[in-house]
Amino acid sequence: MRGAGVRGTAERATGADISELLGLHTRGARLILAVYVASNLAFAASTAYVLDHPWASFLAVGLVTVGGIVVTRPQPDPFALRLTLVVLAIVVVSSLLVSYALPDEGTLGRATWHLGANTWLLWFLILRRRILLAWCGGIGMLAVTVVWAAVAGRGALAGLLLASPQVLLLAIATLFGSALRRSAARINALAQRSVDAAAAAGAVEAARRIQDQRADELAEVAVPALTAIASGEPLTEAMRRDIVHVEAQLRDSVRGRALAMPPIVEAAKRARERGVNVTLLDDRGAALSGAQMLTIMGATQRALDAARGGTVTVRLLPVGRDDLLTIVAQDEESTERVAVPAAAVGGE
Repeated sequence: MRGAGVRGTAERATGADISELLGLHTRGARLILAVYVASNLAFAASTAYVLDHPWASFLAVGLVTVGGIVVTRPQPDPFALRLTLVVLAIVVVSSLLVSYALPDEGTLGRATWHLGANTWLLWFLILRRRILLAWCGGIGMLAVTVVWAAVAGRGALAGLLLASPQVLLLAIATLFGSALRRSAARINALAQRSVDAAAAAGAVEAARRIQDQRADELAEVAVPALTAIASGEPLTEAMRRDIVHVEAQLRDSVRGRALAMPPIVEAAKRARERGVNVTLLDDRGAALSGAQMLTIMGATQRALDAARGGTVTVRLLPVGRDDLLTIVAQDEESTERVAVPAAAVGGE
């Protein structure tokens, strides 16, 4: 149960993305997007009377609305390149449309609403780790404005002054995005630290449980024999055999480790009762998979149950060997060796 809790913590701590920090999946984000769309539409409608081609301004509203929906899509950052290029195209095309709609003379007021609207789109691209491309879009918007002002007779400087505040806003967005990414990195580091702490606590708890289990097993096996020895009473032959079996079982748990599974322990006990000298050796030093454990138990049980005398040595080989397990059975007449290939049970 504790291990499952550790895994669950690790799965939840996947790292904070800027999209998550901005809350793009929340109802508040959708509300802000709605205000953005309504504001652009209101500016376009309220200034339509000063435009030479109002339809172009309204078409630009539709384009930046699409851009707002695209750029606020919840997804991992950096923002998808294909969608980034779509947003940049919207910035440039909407700038061209509104510039086409603007009059050559007179006060513009909010008729240049597209500058702020497109800067809002570029802000999100910067925050979502498309800084260079966002700046390219900002420069494109600035270039369109300067060229329009020059062609309209207002002068390139007037166009530069009109769009230059947006460049400052992009610089602020770049600094803000950098700070936000540092915050995300710190959040991720803290989350990873909590995962590591949970894993360490789980490992300590698992080790403690194993120690307690080993202590209980040792007490169950050794205490009766030790009590009999400590009593000072003469030991019967049956008691001596039991003590020998206890000693062998304890030796298996130390030298055999991974082999000291209940089915193998029982098979070894039966073989020893028949006079077989059984040795279990674990030289692997690594955990076994479920398939490997089943294969090892089956092969070892068959070999021990078949032995009627002599010695049987079961050895788990180190990681990297061609064989996972070897079983050598010897008696006065023959020697038989059985090997379980590592590849046959999902070896290294």
